[in-house]
Amino acid sequence: MDPLTHGLIGGAMAQAGFRQRWGRQATLAMVGGALLPDVDIFWSRGVWALETHRGITHSLVGALGLAAALGAVLLPFGREKRWPLLAGLSLLAILSGHLFMDLVNNYGIQLFLPFSRARPALDLVFILDPLITLPMLAALVGGAVWRARAARLGQAAFAWLAVYLVALALSHGAAVADLRRAAQAQGVRTLAVSALPEPLNPLSWAGFVDDGRYYWRGRVSPLGAPVVLRPVLKASSADAAALAARSPEVQLYLWFARFPTLIERVEGGRRILDYTDLRFPPLLGRRSFARLRVVVSPEGAVERVLFDP
Repeated sequence: MDPLTHGLIGGAMAQAGFRQRWGRQATLAMVGGALLPDVDIFWSRGVWALETHRGITHSLVGALGLAAALGAVLLPFGREKRWPLLAGLSLLAILSGHLFMDLVNNYGIQLFLPFSRARPALDLVFILDPLITLPMLAALVGGAVWRARAARLGQAAFAWLAVYLVALALSHGAAVADLRRAAQAQGVRTLAVSALPEPLNPLSWAGFVDDGRYYWRGRVSPLGAPVVLRPVLKASSADAAALAARSPEVQLYLWFARFPTLIERVEGGRRILDYTDLRFPPLLGRRSFARLRVVVSPEGAVERVLFDP
C-alpha cells in the first residue's frame, strides 16, 4: 500500500484501544511500526529497487529487528519503560499495518528473506485503494471530534477492513474460476491463471492465462459479463530475449516481473528491446510502472539498460 494508508492504519490501530491504555508511546509505536518497513526506499535506486524495496525490511526476520529497534528508541518518550511491551506493539503494527497490507496487493513482498527470495502476493487489492484509505481517515477524524467514541470508531474501521478483504477474497476466487472456464471454452492451454485487482476498481479483475507463448488477457466482472480472452505475445523475438537475458539488470527484471512482455524495434542500426510487466497498467494518464529498455549495438553487445525510460 501507499505510505499514507500505512500511516493511517497505524493511527487507527492505536486509536482502537492501545493509545487509551499505554498513551503516546503506543501511538508512536503503531504509527512508526506501520511506516518503518518502507525505510528501504532510502537505499533502493534504479532497477535494483525491484529487489531491495520490499526486501529484508518486509520480511518476518526484518520485522523482528525493526520492532526491537523501534521499541528501544521509544523508551525515553513516555512513562512506559518495558522494552518488550513497546517492541511487541511495534511488531504488531509492522506485521498487520504494513507487511500484511503489502502482502494482499499485487506487488508482493519478500516475506521469507534471507531464506528465500520468493515474492508472495495475494492479489486482492491494488497498491492504492480508497476503500481502505478513506475509512481509516474517517475513523481518525471522527475520533478527534468525538473522543469518547474514538476506540469504537477505530475498531469499526478494522471491522470494515476485515469484511472488505473477505469479500475481495471471495470475488477473487470466483474470478479465477471464471478465467479457467473461459480458457477451456476457447481452447486455451492453461499453465497458470491469475486474477489481479484493477486500479481504483474493486468490482472487476484483470485476468491472465499463461499458455507458454502467450498471455491471454480478459476482464472479469462480478456483474456476469462473459469473459473474452485475447492473446498478448510474450516476446516478439526469441533471439532478442536470449540476447538481453545476458544482462544482470534483465535477469533481475525477469525475476521480478510476473507477466513480462518484450517488444523489439530498430533505431539507427541499434536494437531497442522494451520490457513491460502487464501487472502494472497505465494509471491516470501515466505510463505503466516498471518498464525496462535494453539498447543493443549493431555488433550484438548490450550498450545501455534504462529503467522506466
